[in-house]
Amino acid sequence: MPARRSADVPAIVGWAAEAPLPLLCALLRSWEERFGARVVSGFGGALTVSVARPPLDVPHAEQLALEHVLSTADNIVDDPPTPFPEYANRLVGRRQWRFWWD
Repeated sequence: MPARRSADVPAIVGWAAEAPLPLLCALLRSWEERFGARVVSGFGGALTVSVARPPLDVPHAEQLALEHVLSTADNIVDDPPTPFPEYANRLVGRRQWRFWWD
């Protein structure tokens, strides 16, 4: 898919997951700038993001985890409801983020 930014791909292809598409694309653009995040795949209701510069400490990861909650992805808010501190801690150094919406 030709696009200037990978963050724009879900909107360009008219991705039809249960995700709030305008908000998700805004989050992806921000993550692209701050973390070197790139959308590497989108299939069905799932999205995978490669991360060049993941958060390296817990306070930074906690801020990012709040942004992940804003995505409304089911794997973060529903399937299973992972305790917030545990989810944030797992983002430290993580180079791939996966999101899915049922």
